[in-house]
Amino acid sequence: MKIKNLLFVISLLTFSIVFSQVEKTPIKGVTFNKPNEIDTTQVRINSTFLLLGTLNDYISHNYGNIKNKFDSYNVGEKPLKNFVDSIAKKDFNVNLIEDKNNLISEKLSNLMNSFYIGNNLNDSLFNSNEKKLSFLLGVYYRYGEKINDNIYIIQLINSSKHKNVFEYLKELNCQNILFKRLDNYPRIYKIYFQPTDIMKKYFNTIETEKNKLLASNDEYSRTNEKLKEEQKKQKDIENLKIIEIFSN
Repeated sequence: MKIKNLLFVISLLTFSIVFSQVEKTPIKGVTFNKPNEIDTTQVRINSTFLLLGTLNDYISHNYGNIKNKFDSYNVGEKPLKNFVDSIAKKDFNVNLIEDKNNLISEKLSNLMNSFYIGNNLNDSLFNSNEKKLSFLLGVYYRYGEKINDNIYIIQLINSSKHKNVFEYLKELNCQNILFKRLDNYPRIYKIYFQPTDIMKKYFNTIETEKNKLLASNDEYSRTNEKLKEEQKKQKDIENLKIIEIFSN
């Protein structure tokens, strides 16, 4: 029997479970896979909420308390850093300053800070589907992957943003969602879901950039090849379990 209107909250492998106006501007700087083949009907991306979704929020918002920090990046995230810089220039007329692994801007830092109450995002400001979809696009770009054409995953580490992702997926009518939490250090949150058609259209706009990011992260990973292969095998096994769950 196909799963309909059911949120899954189960335990798999070693995981434990829980649970349960900014101007509208079309995005600039995105590289499309095949523009003539992507139906972008209804896709209007709010650049502010896209950038908000890309923030790492590791441990706490603006971790490290660096003055005017927009965000921090690891060495493998250079494509993401370049993409963010292009959005800042084109949509906000801001030249981000690079300081080691940080991007600095008083204007964009203040803008991002305005969406937070303490370390949590202010839900009341996510007052349209467009803003929620743009935010999810940013999160997916940095932290998501496709398992297959119908099942996606977003994985967050030590980030309170997992609560927003879970809630917005529900509010945007994803039929099937599986939430898992790994209670070690760092704490890992995995959110598997079947995106709606409009959500897929949003995610399609970023796939070329996303593939660059995945390749870069893999290139700069400090994990040795033998361990990478073992991790891939374990990932494939878990993905098969997820596919089986979502198919029943």
